[in-house]
Formats: sequence, structure tokens, C-alpha cells
Amino acid sequence: MSVSLLAIVALVALWGQSVLFRRRGLKRLDYQRRFDREFCVEGDMVEMQERIVNDKALPLPWLRLEALLSSGLQFVSQENLSIASGARLQNHRSLFSLWGYTEVIRQHRVRCIRRGCYDLETVTLSCGDLFGISQTVRTDRVNQRLLVYPRSVPLEELPLPWRGWQGEFAVKRWMVEDPYLMLGVREYRSGDSLRSIHWKATSRTGQLQVREHGYTADRRLMILLNIAEKEDMWGEVNEEALMEWGIRCALTLVEQALAEGMPVGFGCNAPTVDEPEASIRLAPGAGNVHHKQLLDVMAKLKLEQQVHFAEYLRLEGERLEEACDYVLISAYKSPLLEEQMHALEEQGSKVLLLPLERERLAGEKRTAEQSGGPVPQAG
Repeated sequence: MSVSLLAIVALVALWGQSVLFRRRGLKRLDYQRRFDREFCVEGDMVEMQERIVNDKALPLPWLRLEALLSSGLQFVSQENLSIASGARLQNHRSLFSLWGYTEVIRQHRVRCIRRGCYDLETVTLSCGDLFGISQTVRTDRVNQRLLVYPRSVPLEELPLPWRGWQGEFAVKRWMVEDPYLMLGVREYRSGDSLRSIHWKATSRTGQLQVREHGYTADRRLMILLNIAEKEDMWGEVNEEALMEWGIRCALTLVEQALAEGMPVGFGCNAPTVDEPEASIRLAPGAGNVHHKQLLDVMAKLKLEQQVHFAEYLRLEGERLEEACDYVLISAYKSPLLEEQMHALEEQGSKVLLLPLERERLAGEKRTAEQSGGPVPQAG
């Protein structure tokens, strides 16, 4: 056989195997990826499983898998896994061979270093022929979600105003005046709020009369977080560590209230990943299901301001229908906030402002290091 004929045969063979892998390489190739749980707490270690099945006789000389993931998921290094990490995202690339009719299962250990909602949406698969002449690419949707809940902090780490208010509230909440429970009217006494004056009864009797309220056996509590680090902020948060600390404080207050049997809710002037156009508000409730809903919302919370906090408080006052007390968590205090806090108090609510103090992050870092949890970084 002449050299030219051999060359022609070789070229045809090269072309043939190139066409074969381009047309059949990714056929009957199945890829699945899933976490071993649906939710965890920041700092936890979870497992992510990959399952690749080549359900055909044709082997794959090389198969490359690529996926873009959040840097909040820290993968333990292993063979055949290259990770290029940035501040927010990381690119994963794996390269290996796969025989025909073969199933490969790979386990990845992942530490969840930041609160958040992590969606694994797509993975890109590519393969080619023996000599690298051609390749074919396919993108699969995996649609897996992992919720990473914030972790609570020790009660003694909470801002000082809460510690004094907590004791007072625990004693008084079982016998407090309910502005929505009317028993009648009585003569005005020194110290009565002007808002409680009953003008019709005053006109009829010729003496100042005020509404007399009854007492309720229970009070509800709303924990409201201001996601803005300063009054003139708009859009995304810059001081991420400060706001993450605020979320942990909010969770701690929520769980403390639930432990005491107090109906509690949560609100924030920020959206969630599922509802990017609406601010957060979960009405007060109790029980395990409500606790899970609160944790889910806190995991999905986005660090961006949806509405000014003073406006959020104004809207809260408009929707107030039952007796409710408030703990506000904010990095700043302003005349606008004070005005809306006073408006809530005039409606019969007790309002406490807990300041988010930047110097407290140092204490949070020490606590995280001692507990083995994630250490907050400057945003």
C-alpha cells in the first residue's frame, strides 16, 4: 500500500472518529448533582454528590465538567477538581475519562461559610475525540438549592439596651394595656395621652374624657432590621459584615421570643431572592413551622435596600391592627426614624432601638473563632 493511500486512510479515520465523538459523545450521558440536605447553618459541613452515567458503549477519552458557584461554599480540595475563586464566585472545572456503560459517583465535602440561598442552576459538559480535533458542548440544568441559615449569637453579645428591656418586657407583657380593647370612657387624668381623648364624650359632658382600655393576656413582638448602614444609602450594602451581624442578632431575638412562648415576627426593608421587588414582613406567629419560615426568609434575604427604613416603619404603623411591640435593629438613628418610632408608640406599641455598633464586630470575630464558625470579614 502506497504512502499516499495510507495517508488518505488515516485522514478518513481521523475524520470519522471526530464525527463519531461530535455526534455521539454526549448522547445518553446523564449528569446529576445534589446536596445531602436542603438546609444547614453557616459554618456547617455538607456533602455534594455528582453522578455521571455514560449509558452507551462508546467510551469518552476526555470529559470536562464546568460550573459557576458562589464563593460562600468552600470546597475541600481533591483530585480532578480545579477551582478558580473570586470575591463572590468560583469556577469549578473537572477533567477525566469515562468508559462505556460506566457510572461515576463523586462526593464533595463543602463548608458553608456564609449565610445565603445557593442555587445550583447549570453545569456545562464538553467532550471530544481522541486527538482533540473537535469537541461538543452541552449545558444541563440541575436546579438544586441549599439554604444556609444564619447562626444565633449568645444573648450576652446583644446590645445592652436589649438586656434591660428584655427583663422589663418579660414581666409586663402578661398585663399590658391593649389599645384595641375598649372598656369605655373615663375622666382625663394627668399623664394620659392626648391621643386617647374621646372627643365626642368630652363634648357631651363638658369635661375631658379619655378612652379606657382593657388589658390583654399576651403581646406580640416584631423584630425589624434596617438593612441600610447609613441614612442616605441606596442599593446594595457595602458593610456586609455589619449587616450579617444584624441578621444574627435578629435571629437570636426571634428564637428567644419563641422559647418564651411569645408570638414573634420579622421584617426588613430588603427583598429576598424569590421576591426581589418586595420588602420582607412575616407577621408574628409561633411553633416549629413558623420558626422554619423565619429561617428560610433570613437565608434568602438580599443585602440591598428596597425602601427607606423610615418609610417602612410608616407603612408598618398603617397596617398595625393588633397590639404589638417592636425591636428595631439599625446602624444609625435619625430624626425621621425617631418620628416614626414615636408614631408607633402613640398607637400603643413599645419600641426599642438596638444599635448595630461596628466595634462589636471584633467581639463577634472572637466568638466565631472560639466556636469554629465562619469569621466575619469586612464587606
